[in-house]
Amino acid sequence: MARQSVKIGFAVILMATLLITAVTFIPVNTGMEGVQVAIYTDRGVQATSRIALQNMFEWMHAEVSIIEAVDINDGILDAIDILVMPSGCWCSDRCLILGEEMNIIREFVENGGSYFGIDGGASYATSYRLDIFHGTLYPDACGAGDFLQEVTVNTNLNAPDLSQEPESYELLYESSGYFDADNMTGIATVAIYVNTSLPCMIAFKFETGTVFLSSPHPEYEEGSDRDGTDVYDSMQDPDSEWDFMLRICKWLVDQS
Repeated sequence: MARQSVKIGFAVILMATLLITAVTFIPVNTGMEGVQVAIYTDRGVQATSRIALQNMFEWMHAEVSIIEAVDINDGILDAIDILVMPSGCWCSDRCLILGEEMNIIREFVENGGSYFGIDGGASYATSYRLDIFHGTLYPDACGAGDFLQEVTVNTNLNAPDLSQEPESYELLYESSGYFDADNMTGIATVAIYVNTSLPCMIAFKFETGTVFLSSPHPEYEEGSDRDGTDVYDSMQDPDSEWDFMLRICKWLVDQS
């Protein structure tokens, strides 16, 4: 009888373990299922930023493609919802990247596509290159260097709705910059640097499309390997910005 009780107890524990495991792996609906995301990788793109962004968008359950300039020329953006431009070097000898493709990308956004730019990818959207943000991204908003920088979230914003976001985040600053618009209106300040109050994340509509630009890096998970890269893992970030970016991306898609 004792042996039978042990067997029954083991069976109960095993079934409970299997049930917990099954529940753990049930995918959570994020609202990004079926959204087509293209992440650009070619000359000038910082590989670690591209990898972290790919992991972040796959975590969102989006359908992710890695594309190059030739793909843009071949018309891939016709089937894409969000074009993601990672960090990278967009000037000096590399300023010719995406030269002929600028008109294609601009028309993509004008006609209802969404643009998600980080660091160099955000700079590429400015008047200097793509001109979907009529303004400038100035560097070194909080000085030079790489470190974690606190930013204040505009929780009063309702387009996108950030009322449920924390008041602040700490995220990677790489001599990051701030945005200064010319005469462009309708720009939502998503976040500002705590110590300078300069805008570091912005969002806006461009024709029938939508745009999100960030100079600091919400894609990296410092101190964690879930972003697929160990860069900056020596830093201990107390929070993750991925849920924050999920909220932004759902707005991009919903409003375009």
